[in-house]
Amino acid sequence: MAFKRDFLVISGGRLASAFIALVSIRAVTTFLTPEQYGELALLITVQMFCGLFLVNPVGQYINLHTHTWWDDGSLFSRLKIYQRYILLVSLVGFFVALFVNHQASLDHSILTSLTIFLMVFAGTFNATLIPILNMLGYRGASVLWSILTISVGLILSISLSFFVPSATVWFLGQALGMLIGWLGASYYLRQHNKLSKPSNSLLNKKIALSYCLPLALATGFMWLQLSGYRFLINNYWGLAQLGFFALGFQLVGQIWALVESLAMQFLYPLFFRKVSDYKNKVIVSQAYSDLLNTLMPVYFVVSGFIIISSPYLLKVLVSNQYKDATIFLSLGACVEMCRVLGNLLSNAAHVKRNTKALAIPYFIGALLSIAFIYFAGVSSLDIKWAGIGLLLGSIAMLIVMIITMHQQLKFMLDSSRCICGILIMVLMFIFSESMPIFDTWLKSFMMLILLVVVYSFIIFVLLRKNPATHRLLKVQLREI
Repeated sequence: MAFKRDFLVISGGRLASAFIALVSIRAVTTFLTPEQYGELALLITVQMFCGLFLVNPVGQYINLHTHTWWDDGSLFSRLKIYQRYILLVSLVGFFVALFVNHQASLDHSILTSLTIFLMVFAGTFNATLIPILNMLGYRGASVLWSILTISVGLILSISLSFFVPSATVWFLGQALGMLIGWLGASYYLRQHNKLSKPSNSLLNKKIALSYCLPLALATGFMWLQLSGYRFLINNYWGLAQLGFFALGFQLVGQIWALVESLAMQFLYPLFFRKVSDYKNKVIVSQAYSDLLNTLMPVYFVVSGFIIISSPYLLKVLVSNQYKDATIFLSLGACVEMCRVLGNLLSNAAHVKRNTKALAIPYFIGALLSIAFIYFAGVSSLDIKWAGIGLLLGSIAMLIVMIITMHQQLKFMLDSSRCICGILIMVLMFIFSESMPIFDTWLKSFMMLILLVVVYSFIIFVLLRKNPATHRLLKVQLREI
């Protein structure tokens, strides 16, 4: 009964969040020109640099110990130490944004830098506390503050853009939404904190050097592969082309974010609770295999859905001035699939506290992607070759990740379900060439609804009698 309630709460919340996020894409492409959207993509790149390279390594360590620290009452005292660190990271974001915008006017540069500072600080704690609520079993509160974050951010971004339509102003509205969600989640969590135990440390020197530093190196390469390349595209193809490129990948990214966040909200807390005693190798290996066998087939199916739905997604969700971004949706579907599969597999390194193993896969992916984009740029090739370069780098990263993570933690894949998911993806790629193209919004929308229903049924069939999924669902999150 609790499983059904949690599933309905999380699914409903994610559907509401997805709707708001997709409305946001329609709104931002209405208010911002392709050049301005390209500028927004660069702001997001600066934010992601701070988030992936500087914040994520410590955030992942917090995820691994959330249940333990909550149980012993030391969670809030440790988060206070974390707050001081994030303040320093936000200052780094401020100065990086100032450097990137050095050609703009002083007023614009300062406003942009302050916006980055607020987004890094508020966004980090929003992305820390709301998942903590979910991991501790407060599903409803987590969903509520997540929805309020994106809805308030959208309202403020639209309201401010009516007066000054610019990338910085839009980003400022998003940052203010993050601030509201963070404060609300913090208040709720404090109200339910029954134990209070002081702690003088968040992590020690040994953990910082053996876990966080190698992970920072790996996520730095990840940032270079998934976002840092935008500076090269801006340099060789210009802001307008970057706008089209980034929009295609951003739209696909929103869909993948919905799928991945649904998995993380619902299944990851169960997985992390089960592997909290990471020294029990048998239990950890079984839990890791269960997580892979639950999500990998689903991810293949989702990629096939995005590929076959690309023209309809663009027609329904994006302003007409961005209609030339279709090719980037199909490329983005495969690149993002490799990314989420890489994230999924990387849990082995987190569980084993051996994050240095992640550096090699992401380094190879980043090196190939950047080298290919650079070659395409200096050779004056069409920008689609930059997307192909990203795809080749992502595939290489995924192959090396599979090999490396299997060395870290042995796992067994459900080959029949995985092969079934891959076949569906390949078939959808083939059928996408012969799908009808509609010139009206309503027909495209109806086709999207039909495809969503079909793919939802396929995913339901894959999960309904999956023994790996059933084992994960038996895990109890909070001690009674």
